Amino acid sequence: MAVDFNVEGTVELCPPVPLAQLWELIDGADFHVAPHGIPESELTALVEREAWVLVPDTDSGSDDQGRPTAIKYLRVNDPEIYSCSINHRLMVLSAWMGAAHEFDGELRYQDGDIGTKGVIEPWEDGEEPEWHETAGPLW
Repeated sequence: MAVDFNVEGTVELCPPVPLAQLWELIDGADFHVAPHGIPESELTALVEREAWVLVPDTDSGSDDQGRPTAIKYLRVNDPEIYSCSINHRLMVLSAWMGAAHEFDGELRYQDGDIGTKGVIEPWEDGEEPEWHETAGPLW
């Protein structure tokens, strides 16, 4: 199993998921929540630092403590992660989102060991995501 998968991209959560529904998920170290109204340049820097970031729905506003009320996107930029960790994070997020929400989009990956590239399509209801190779080894 390759250690150095690089995974990146943005996936929309449809409809936006209430942040309160994801509290137990974000208490761990796997996901970070971006502040409501964060400028794009700061969001990009945050994703580079934290790797797996839940991005607020700008139309939903924030609560009285300034926390976003709903999450609209998952943005990822993780340069070195096990494939099983990618699957686990996407499966846990989809389970916590609940049946009323689905993913729209896919993440891109590259295997650092053999150079294959592809996309990861997350599924709802805690199901394992599908990996689709789009380019073979780069050697």
